Amino acid sequence: MKILALHVDYIEWEGLKKALKDMEDLPALETSKKRVEEALAVLTAVEKGDSIKSVAELVKNVNDISEKVGTKRIVLYPYAHLSRNLGSPEKAVEILKESERELKEKGFEVSRAPFGYYKTFELRVKGHPLSELSREIVIKADEKELSTEERKRLWKVMEKNKVQAIRGQNDKKSNVELGKELDLYIVNDVIGQGLPLLTPKGTAIKREIERFIVDEELKRGYEHTATPVMAKSDLYKISGHWQHYKDGMFVLPVGNEDFALRPMTCPFQFVLYKRKPRSYKDLPKKYAEIATLFRNEQSGELRGLTRVRQFTLADAHIICTPEQVEEEFGKVMDLINYVMKVFSIEITYRFSKWDPKNENNKYINDPKAWDETQAAMKNILDKLKINYTEADGEAAFYGPKLDLQYKDVYGKEDTLITIQIDFSNAGKFGMTYLDKDGKEKTPMIIHRSSTGATERVISYILEKTQGNLPLWLSPIQVRILPMNEKNVKFSQKLKKKFIDSGFRVEIDDSNESLGKKVRNAQLERVFYMVTIGDKEEESKTISVRSRDGSLEHNVQILQFISKLKKEINKKR
Repeated sequence: MKILALHVDYIEWEGLKKALKDMEDLPALETSKKRVEEALAVLTAVEKGDSIKSVAELVKNVNDISEKVGTKRIVLYPYAHLSRNLGSPEKAVEILKESERELKEKGFEVSRAPFGYYKTFELRVKGHPLSELSREIVIKADEKELSTEERKRLWKVMEKNKVQAIRGQNDKKSNVELGKELDLYIVNDVIGQGLPLLTPKGTAIKREIERFIVDEELKRGYEHTATPVMAKSDLYKISGHWQHYKDGMFVLPVGNEDFALRPMTCPFQFVLYKRKPRSYKDLPKKYAEIATLFRNEQSGELRGLTRVRQFTLADAHIICTPEQVEEEFGKVMDLINYVMKVFSIEITYRFSKWDPKNENNKYINDPKAWDETQAAMKNILDKLKINYTEADGEAAFYGPKLDLQYKDVYGKEDTLITIQIDFSNAGKFGMTYLDKDGKEKTPMIIHRSSTGATERVISYILEKTQGNLPLWLSPIQVRILPMNEKNVKFSQKLKKKFIDSGFRVEIDDSNESLGKKVRNAQLERVFYMVTIGDKEEESKTISVRSRDGSLEHNVQILQFISKLKKEINKKR
């Protein structure tokens, strides 16, 4: 819980209309205009983890502040903007009501502004040193077992996987709706918003994308690493993330030290580079990683797989000589163009530059380096004949970047992949190499992704295909439909043959009619449906129905397997 206590000459407010649909309607008397003079206004945000036990600490803090400023008149004012980690509305109302009751019992004159309503308010703070005091109220976690009642409440929350999203342009479904419809992922309040749980089907798509890009990067000379998901603040202070990006990180106190979950892999891979001396003959050094990353996105920005707090990035850093930057940038573009073609992703290019007028500590303050790097990057983009727009103020804090932009099902533009030229971190980390003359030099660094965040790629492909994924990405590539119970044993042998050949296969041995089984498979976007009846079992052939509706009888099993392998290898 966070509070901001303001000793005021007056505070005045009026409830306008409900901000939360599920909140009960309050009587007009509670939402009408009110004014309280000579009071302590306690702006309060109830956070996740707060419980009725937090009330005692709130009352204690309010009592302490009121004694210091000399007033017994209290206004409890719900103020969500104090926190990015808000608790449930129901819990907030419970805590505020109980706080009001306990303060009144202690002899305070208490007024409480309505919760869950849009309000206008006006106040004038007194001008003494203690007129504005903020406090954070933390109750140590209760290590006792959950009560039966609380456990049952959490069970109900686990069972509710509310997935709601409006239709996009031309009535297209978003990845949120498709994810639920095809059983690909859920988001649950017991886990937390922005932390999707991929089902086995969703995980199959993710796995295929990541296997594909790892194999492709290895072919192109990348070395894959595996680095920790967290580090001490020292690492991020060296890189500058602590100074320029801390608000976007999850910081964890560990003993007397601060750790943070990593928002990117670059500083970790720079430490790997420094593990031994380097020569110009070692460069370029290309470190890549399929990395789990964490970014503290605002709750209002979270949506499906498009914007999350934990995601997986095909990340890489190319450490090279200044003379190699142009060639390596071109190779990065060649890789990305190939990836975009495989996934049929339509992108536009944005050259993101720094804003020299920004005064919010967003960028490293080195105007000369910025101008030189941006000029060099512009020259590379023009030589590659990339058609780009320019955007001031969109650069990374350590260098300019090329953003590959896409549009989602709503027509909203977002970034899928970035390529950045970094003029800063090599020097910050003391990264060096010996040139041909034996002189110590500082390398340049290209930061890049190849597929972007896997979750965002999945969301794009789902929305573009409306769930009709290509065969190689289909969670279920073949579903076997036995016509009756007698055909199940043969179907199981056939399933093993398909699995041994590397395919994702299911059997629908339910008691439904064949027509219903086919309809269910079509609704789930299964690519191929293989029907097994007495005739097929006797002839050791199969009937194959494709997702597009075509049907072929008397298909030889080995011929079908060969056909599947060819289609998957084409990645179409």
